[in-house]
Amino acid sequence: KTQKMYITLISLMKQINALEEHLYIKLVNRTYRGIKLTVQGQKIYDEAKILIENSDNYLNKIQEKTSSMIHIGSSFLNSAKEFIDLWHSIQTLIQRYKLRGVPYEGDHDKIMEVYQSLGIKFDFLIGAFNSNPILSFASCKQLGTYNVCVALPRSHPLAKKKKLSITDLYNEKLLCVSSGDCLNIDDFRKNMQMFYPQIILEDVGYFYDLDTFNRCEEEGCLLLTLDAWDLIHPSLITLPVEWDYQMPYGLLYKKNPPKQVKDCLKELINMSNRTKLQLEDAFKELLLEKTFHKITIKDLTDKCHISRMAFYYHFQDLYDLTEWILIEDARKALNEKKNYAH
Repeated sequence: KTQKMYITLISLMKQINALEEHLYIKLVNRTYRGIKLTVQGQKIYDEAKILIENSDNYLNKIQEKTSSMIHIGSSFLNSAKEFIDLWHSIQTLIQRYKLRGVPYEGDHDKIMEVYQSLGIKFDFLIGAFNSNPILSFASCKQLGTYNVCVALPRSHPLAKKKKLSITDLYNEKLLCVSSGDCLNIDDFRKNMQMFYPQIILEDVGYFYDLDTFNRCEEEGCLLLTLDAWDLIHPSLITLPVEWDYQMPYGLLYKKNPPKQVKDCLKELINMSNRTKLQLEDAFKELLLEKTFHKITIKDLTDKCHISRMAFYYHFQDLYDLTEWILIEDARKALNEKKNYAH
């Protein structure tokens, strides 16, 4: 459980000891098998749960009545730019709410405090949040996917390449998120260890911060990273790799969110449906003018008057769009056949 809280057992016991001294009450019994709540400790625990639940309900009611502001968190690793671009494409949200950016520190030691501030300091955080402990107390609306890449110092021999092969990573130290937190990373680590044991994986903890990128530069090694983080460190270069690993990203928000957050999510879904249909029509029109392989994403975004980011919010590439169109056309044809049969 201490791993899920991202603190050590010693730190947890120090906090319990400090609380007992403050309250003048023994909260837990300590044995060689572990700890167990005392009668007084259990009573305080039960009452505290009720207090927290009541305070959350009260806060939600206040926010629903008085708030016309959406607070989006932003840090050097998780910029709010993509959300802001989406925001300005949805007129109904602009008319009803004001958007305020709230900066936060992305330090490894404080990051869990940031996530636990959802619903209090932040309405949304944006980034790659495919973390089991985080998703146990928050919800996520996926916006798209980031490509998993490798960062390395500009002085590294591999930096001259435009794209890396997996064999390029042989006998190289690759800094990587520790196992047990993220399913995507766990799958990656398992595949590397099973099929490419020549790659030297080294744990760096569950969260990256600026020190992680500094370490990559100082040690002259490689770092598993995302294409969205290509400008984080001026002395590092981010290169794609010949693999298909991706990481979902999106909006993180508290479970049982207040009204303004629900409104925002609803509008994002509505916008998504409209834009998908718009892209479908544009793609079919372009197919009348040129072959599939000559159609570019820029052709589509120009025709629909949307940004490239708006396209990638819905689809990974043109093949993904094509697959969606074929499935939708088949679904419509089946529905029409059912209606005709009746």
